[in-house]
Order: sequence, then C-alpha cells, then structure tokens
Amino acid sequence: MSERKKRIGIIAGEGSLPRTVSKNALLEGYETFIIPINSASFKDLQGAYTEAKQIALGQILKWHEYFQANAVEEVTFIGKVHKIWALSQFPFFDNKAKEILAQVSNFNDFNVHDKIAETFADFGYKLLSQRRFLKDLLSAPCDLARIPLSEAQKQDLDYGFDMARRASQLKVSQTVIVKDQSVMALEAAEGTDEAIIRGCKLAGKDAVIIKVSWEEQHQELDIPTVGPGTIQTIAKHKGAVLAVEANTTFIIEKEETIELARKYGIALLSI
Repeated sequence: MSERKKRIGIIAGEGSLPRTVSKNALLEGYETFIIPINSASFKDLQGAYTEAKQIALGQILKWHEYFQANAVEEVTFIGKVHKIWALSQFPFFDNKAKEILAQVSNFNDFNVHDKIAETFADFGYKLLSQRRFLKDLLSAPCDLARIPLSEAQKQDLDYGFDMARRASQLKVSQTVIVKDQSVMALEAAEGTDEAIIRGCKLAGKDAVIIKVSWEEQHQELDIPTVGPGTIQTIAKHKGAVLAVEANTTFIIEKEETIELARKYGIALLSI
C-alpha cells in the first residue's frame, strides 16, 4: 500500500504567486488544496492544483473546515490582496475573523498578520514560510538591469533606503518614493502601484522607488513583491529607479522584469 502524499493548504490571493507555489509543491510530491479568496484569484490559478474551492476573504471558519475535510496539516498564505478591497469586505467577515480584528490594537498589517498566524497555529496547522516554494524569486545584492545611476539618483537611493528602513521600523510602510532627497510618497492602504503613481506625479520625473521588508517580517505573510507590472507603472509615470531589499523581496517573472527595466531605461537594483 503506497504512502499518502503530503498535503498543503494554500490561501490564495491574486497574481501568479499562488500558481507558482502550487506547481512547485506538486513537483515536490505534495497534493495542493487551494482556497482562492475571489474569482480573480481563482482565474489566476489556471488549474494548477489538486483541488480548489473559492471561499471569500474573512470566512476563516469555512477555510478551517475545508482544510480539515481534506486532512491538510500545513498551510501557506500567498498572493496579492488589495487593501482597499479587503477593507470593503469587513462587514461580511465571519465571527472568527471579527474576533481576530477585535483583538488587535489597530489594523496595522503587521498586527493583523500576527493574529492570523496565531489563529492558524491554534487550529493546529503548521504555517509555512512564503519562501518555502519561492526561493528562486529572491535576489542577492546586485545590479539587475545594469542601468547606470546619476549622482543625484545615488544620493536619492541612499536617502530613500534610510527613509524606507525607518518607515519599516515604525510599521508604517514598506515602500517609499523619493526625489531630490525628499519623500514624495509612502505606500499606504492603496498598495504599491498607486503609491508609485502618486509619488511619481509629485516628483515630475526621475523618481526613485525603494521597497523593503518589515523590520520583523513575517515569513508566512506579506513578503514584499515586485514584477513586470511594477516596472510598467514606473515607466508610465516617468520614474527612474526601483531598488528592493536583497534576499527579502520576491521578484516575480524575473527575466521579464529585468528586460522591461532595460527596455525603459529603469535602474533595477537589489541592495
């Protein structure tokens, strides 16, 4: 009698990462049981799973029931959740989700993630790091696009990285947009792309964008991510530099991201 395969449960937001996690887990011999949180995330999966069932964001008890029914013991969260959309879903959350929110001091991402991780541990699941099946998407320190920086851009990069680390320490933001050693924007609830648009508009042109992890980053939830869409947004709004924190930021579709950066003359750095 053959041994039953390991099973992993995946709470899937939007984008390509849930599909990549599921495919890599399948290649390692796992069976994957996925909960897409909306129709867009279900569509992004494109059938790359053992089984999937769409269950809305905040229906934590139904998530738990689905994983229990499929004998899932390990769980990972992956994919984009648009913050403004998530806020609009609060009235439809189940009692468990509302209980979690009532226990956090504020709706800071870090505090909410901390409580979600604690809840799933209490359910008896082993919560896996988002890195577990995505190590290839991390980048060591390097100049990825090999686009030279001007002296002004180098100064903005140094200044912006310092500001980004301070914002991270305060649990305020993971992304900062700077120009002439002044902060044009910090990422807030609108998300990275909208923050870039806002910051680039204020900068006029040649904005420098820096993305870092939280100082005490949850490896299980919300590892910062950039990709081709990030480069397209920067190019459209006349930005000049994208720098990510080395070994802590996922670069999805890395080859395409680098090629786009070169095409548009955008410096892409892992620092």
